[in-house]
Amino acid sequence: MSLVHIVLVKPRDGAEPRALAVLGELADLAARLGAGEVHTGPNVSTEPFGGGFTAGAAFGFPGERARDAYLQDPRHLDLARELGAAAEAAIVADLPARSADLDDLGAT
Repeated sequence: MSLVHIVLVKPRDGAEPRALAVLGELADLAARLGAGEVHTGPNVSTEPFGGGFTAGAAFGFPGERARDAYLQDPRHLDLARELGAAAEAAIVADLPARSADLDDLGAT
């Protein structure tokens, strides 16, 4: 089962540039450790539900083993501490991934 590892960050005042830089470093690490898709950057949603979470990342791992290798990597642990220092709050979630089937979306 593939997974999408999601990290959303509400940076401390003045710390958004550092939070985004750390998320970029985490993305590089995730890609080196098997993430097939890597997305990171500022929250550009036009919906009013961001709750102050202005930076984020999403990494698609082929399975739990690759995700766990990333989570346990010493560089990840160091970067997670740096991100925590730059963040007022953070949310982390892992979601099972599935490919969208156009028929499921009502497309013809």
